[in-house]
Amino acid sequence: MTGRAGRRLGDRISPRVPRPRTEPPREPSTLLPKVLLAAVAVLTVAAIITLVVETGIARQQLSDEALALSNDRGETLARRVQQEGASTRQQLLTLVQQLQLDTRDEAELERGLLETLALTRVSGDRAEVAGIIDVRSGALRASLPGRAALLDPGPLTFSLLGATPESSTRVVPTTDDGYALVHVQTLGRLELGPSMLAIGYPLDDGRARSLRDDLGVDDVEVVVDGTVVAATSHPADGRPAADPEVRQQTQQASDGRLVRYVAIGTERDWDTPAVIGVISDDPLAALDRALTRTRLFTLALLILVGAGLALAAARALTRPISDLTTTASAIAAGDLERPFTVPDRQDELGTLARALEEMRRELRAQLRVIAEQAGELQEAARRIVGAQDRERQRVALDLHDGLQHQLVVLRMQAGALRDRCRDDRDLAQSCEELAGSIDQILDQVRSTGHRLFPSILRDRGLAAALHSLAARSEIPVEVILDPDPLPRAEEDVEVAAYFIIAEAVTNALRHAAATTITVAATLRDDHLRLEVSDDGRGFEVSEHLGNGTVHLRDRATALGGRLHLRSEPGQGTRVTAHLPRWTSVGGSLEEEQDGGDPSVEIGLLGQPELAEDRVGVLLDGAFRDRQPPRDGGVPPT
Repeated sequence: MTGRAGRRLGDRISPRVPRPRTEPPREPSTLLPKVLLAAVAVLTVAAIITLVVETGIARQQLSDEALALSNDRGETLARRVQQEGASTRQQLLTLVQQLQLDTRDEAELERGLLETLALTRVSGDRAEVAGIIDVRSGALRASLPGRAALLDPGPLTFSLLGATPESSTRVVPTTDDGYALVHVQTLGRLELGPSMLAIGYPLDDGRARSLRDDLGVDDVEVVVDGTVVAATSHPADGRPAADPEVRQQTQQASDGRLVRYVAIGTERDWDTPAVIGVISDDPLAALDRALTRTRLFTLALLILVGAGLALAAARALTRPISDLTTTASAIAAGDLERPFTVPDRQDELGTLARALEEMRRELRAQLRVIAEQAGELQEAARRIVGAQDRERQRVALDLHDGLQHQLVVLRMQAGALRDRCRDDRDLAQSCEELAGSIDQILDQVRSTGHRLFPSILRDRGLAAALHSLAARSEIPVEVILDPDPLPRAEEDVEVAAYFIIAEAVTNALRHAAATTITVAATLRDDHLRLEVSDDGRGFEVSEHLGNGTVHLRDRATALGGRLHLRSEPGQGTRVTAHLPRWTSVGGSLEEEQDGGDPSVEIGLLGQPELAEDRVGVLLDGAFRDRQPPRDGGVPPT
């Protein structure tokens, strides 16, 4: 027959659910559509990667083409500078030859030079600045009036002032704090003395704009001695767009623009290093702007499509798996009535759900059998423990009512015999020794009976028994009851609770070297909680699980309770037990109180207590000759 504890466990497990009717087999389906959906997602990712790679290749090709175009423009500018120099030098050579054949005096010759320079300015824009310079003094002998004129260069040194004229191109300062690019031709054997003819144009913003329009570039800048002196768009700090020292290849500035510098001038006397920079905007900027718009549109489209695919995948895959997981968690928590269901699924997930459902039903049936067997084992254990306790109680009662009572009578007779033999000292001494021996036997019998089953537990309940246990302890034992007084519980529960506490206290006295012990009994909602703690040396629980601990746990589990042991070296020991107040509905204690004779209360130590059976109270303490023992050994409740 299933035990009461087993029935309580079995109540949490429903009986086997009948198997559903076998339905006709459906055509099996697979996860192929979901796999195809994943493949589409992979293809989409591959398309995106391809787009990124193709964009990188296009960017690289465009960058290479832009670099080649910038180099071509730089070469075009260099050829133009050379062509302009050659043309101007030819013009200068013609003028020099004419001047050398002129036989006029000095004054007429200077006027002729000015007229010739004026004609040269009118003939082209490359003669906006012109002048004749005395080489020895470095003074400007004659110049054309205008917004910008040449500055006196100061004394100059020429190595070739002979019959062969010398020509060169130089960047020289002007009167408007700017610079000009001039072509220089030396004049020799004139009445004017060693002189130099210079013709050129100012390096100003107008010239930069003209070059920009002719070359078809975005910007042009003129850099003299590391500073921008003319540009189509002047930088705020006057710094060049790139490194002017690099003149043989195109550079990429920090802002992405392409810069190619072309050197002008010959870096000789009356000259300053200068370059003209041809600047093209970042060729990838427009592409990046277009690609950014395209990428944003593509990204938005992919997000929308991906969200739709993810939602569909979640509904098709995630939700059934989540439902199966939730059901599995509920079953793991003990809810075996929750079935595994995946409606209208004939694919792998449906097969998995049906297999899990079959497993759940088999598990529920097996757990019901296990619960029944556990209940039977628990009931058997309770009967065994109850039988042991009843036998202990019977033996203790036999000692109390039989042997102990006879020893009391024998002790009184030994005392009376001693009084009669006072005249015979030897006989009186023997009677006295006999009486002492009987007293020792009585103490041992009383102690043995109390250890086997204290009568105070049966008659006055757990609270009084705990106080009695504390009173007999060798060290202070504090008893805490909540509520106080502690209500009565079923007899089996009180017996188990007492012996659990008594065993724990005995262990603390024998092994813990404790100085104080605390015993607590708390009753809440038909649930009795017991706790015994000490301040002893403690121990490693895993290394000291002996028979005593197993016996305590068996007593608790026999009634459907549980026991916990906690201890650490140097931290003391704590034994906690949880027991039900009643092991069955309408226990024997209630029936005995309701159907038995009313109890009689007598005054012991000034407090109401239940009457002891027969001479139980009288036998709890020692006595003198012909004096029945008192009740001083009985602690109050």
